[in-house]
Amino acid sequence: MGFISIEQSENLFWLGRYVERVYLTLRNFDQLYDVLLDKDDRAYVAYCENLNIENIYENEIDFISRYLFDSKNPDSVYANLSRAYDNGIVLRNVISSASLSYLQMALDTLEEGRKTKSCILLNQQVIDYLLAFWGCIDDYCDSHQRRNVIKAGRYMERLDMQLRLHESWNRIDVTIHKLERRLEGARLSYSAECIRALLNYSRLGLDDKLAYSEALGIVHKLV
Repeated sequence: MGFISIEQSENLFWLGRYVERVYLTLRNFDQLYDVLLDKDDRAYVAYCENLNIENIYENEIDFISRYLFDSKNPDSVYANLSRAYDNGIVLRNVISSASLSYLQMALDTLEEGRKTKSCILLNQQVIDYLLAFWGCIDDYCDSHQRRNVIKAGRYMERLDMQLRLHESWNRIDVTIHKLERRLEGARLSYSAECIRALLNYSRLGLDDKLAYSEALGIVHKLV
């Protein structure tokens, strides 16, 4: 299996988080894009508030462009995918060049989107590349423990975003169980008490902002 250093574990964990952040952001962006253009051109304001993103945008057009493509905006899709790629470069020998190539192609696609402004069609291409990346991780990352560290990061990010966006507790419950299994397989230190508390929130299913906020606070203490 080999020794996993603390530094490598951090890189693996955050690789999983950043890739999942970009993937989920683009999935949610498709829905937000339609709302911005057809119903409410200020809908991005509440979106930024939910994700704790600084609202630096002048209007919906500025949001669409800078949130997707601005490399100098730390909250942008491009910036987060760049962070994923930087972690992937360090881990090339662990995740394989094939896996890394899909992150590179996703970045190249965002570059093309910045030039052409064809965001929706190209966003789907990025999503497809990220799904292919996860397939490569399963095929080429031959360490069960390392795969679990990457996927622990993936499900930690998913849980974080689900709570911020107030998704259904049924879906959140599924993610909690997946995260727990990956944390165990990764041999990462985590709080079982926090897992129990999160499962209790999902069991109660309280559909109010306070419950989601409290559960999110527990997530931040989990690992």
